[in-house]
Parts: sequence; C-alpha cells; structure tokens
Amino acid sequence: MQENAAAARAAQDAWAPGDRLERTIKMNKTLNPKVPVLMYHEVLPALLEQDQHFMTPLYVITSEIFENHIKILAERGYRSLLLEDVPRISADGNYVVITFDDGLAGNYRYALPILKKYGFKATFFVAVGSVSSDRFMSWAELKELAENGMSVQSHTMSHRPLETLSDDEIHTELHESRQAIEQRLNTTVSALSFPHGSYNRRVVKIAEQVGYRFMCTSNVTRTYRSSFLENPCVLGRLAVTHKVSAKQLVAWVDYNNAELLVAAWSKRAKNLFKRIIGVKNYSRLYRIFFNIK
Repeated sequence: MQENAAAARAAQDAWAPGDRLERTIKMNKTLNPKVPVLMYHEVLPALLEQDQHFMTPLYVITSEIFENHIKILAERGYRSLLLEDVPRISADGNYVVITFDDGLAGNYRYALPILKKYGFKATFFVAVGSVSSDRFMSWAELKELAENGMSVQSHTMSHRPLETLSDDEIHTELHESRQAIEQRLNTTVSALSFPHGSYNRRVVKIAEQVGYRFMCTSNVTRTYRSSFLENPCVLGRLAVTHKVSAKQLVAWVDYNNAELLVAAWSKRAKNLFKRIIGVKNYSRLYRIFFNIK
C-alpha cells in the first residue's frame, strides 16, 4: 500500500511540476517576491523634434532620464533580472526586469553603457525584419549586447499586429524570428513581445506551439515570481514614457496601489478604443496625430 501511494505521488509530481512549485511558493512567501517588468523603447541624447519621429514618440526618453531611472533603482537595492532568471529566485529581495521593444539603435549606443555602468541587465526584443536598417541595431551590435550579458529576444519579423494575421502568418512571424536570432547570435530565444500590444488566445496558443516560454504584453499588471511560472506565461509590463517622472517610476516598482490603478485604467481605456475602431485604424490615427513618417 505504501509503495502504491508513493508511486501515485511521484506520478502526480511528474505530470504537474508547475503545481508543485506553486504549492512551495504558497508555503514560503519569501519565494514569491514582486518582480515588476519595465518596458522601454528608445534612449537618445535628446528628445526628437515633432517631424523627426517615425514611431512611438512618447516612448523616446533621454539618456539622462534613463540613467537617473537606473541609478534610482540601484540606490533602492533593486537587482535586475532577465526573464529566464526569475523562476530561479530563491530568496526575497528587490527585483526588476528591464525590457526594450523594437531593437532601435539608440539602445545600443546610449542605454547599454548605462546598464553596464550600474551592473544591470536587460532584455531587448527585436523586430528581425528591421535589423541593420536605418535607426535599428545591426546583428553585430545585437551580438555585442548578448556578449555583455543582455538577452536578445523576439518582437516578430515584421512588427505587424498579430491579431490581424492568419494562423499561418502568425506562425511564420514567430518561428522565423526565433530561428533567425538563435542562428545569428548562437543563443536561446524563449521570450516574445507582442507588437502593438496585439494578442489574443489564438496568438498565445500559437506562440506556445512555436516554443515561447515568456510572452510580454503592454498591459499594466502586477507581476510576481509566481507569474513567471504560469502556463501560459503572459506578463504585463509598466510602459515608461518621457512623461513618467522618477517619483512615479518608484511608485510603480514599489506597487503603489493608487499609481498602478491610474496607469491600468488609462491602458484599459486605450485598449477599448483600439477594439472599437480596430488595431489598424488606431495605428493609422496614431501616425497621423504624431506626424510619423
């Protein structure tokens, strides 16, 4: 009888490793610290003029502001982690995941030296089809990022909203971008950032099938160690724009309820507007409003 019971327990654990980890977390709160995920886009020496933008002008921040953010995090005892590091956390502490979307050249030229200066790591999501084109990082620069302890992950091939594509097109976007990065940089690609924040259950299912472990959205949610163990693992992030003050950033990473509630409702309103008029129409209006080429 005892042997049968032991075998049953072993079989259950073999089939449900995630459940076993979750039970461990619940028993020991020190194994489930908060792990906010920050989303940046481009770091430049100065803000661009209105007619110089060709994408996400709100997300361009100066290198001075970015260094101030990293310095504040360092002074408050935050340790930066890559996405794949989070499940291995074994003690309580202040942790943060820093991500960059798109693969813009300013992040290599201006963000990388700052990250290295403070001993921080970051994950860079690149749209593979744009690599080495104007204002985007080259493969040589991406390789240097990886050699300096950074992580290079997928932002698809063409940066199109995935919800608007067919199943075959989504598979191609995710598979080919992953394959290209792994072959070019001799690294493992397990994370994906959804372009335009566009995803649904269909997209998540295909991403899982392709082999992605971590999927990053632009939704505002609190994330903890346990969030990175979920299956599927769909993670919200805190979008840092040039309008985010240092005080607000601190409130975000400390999970201040009032500040996060404002950010979450703002994002939900934006998502609702997108659904009403459609992702493509929203993108078209955005480019007209900001005079993006």
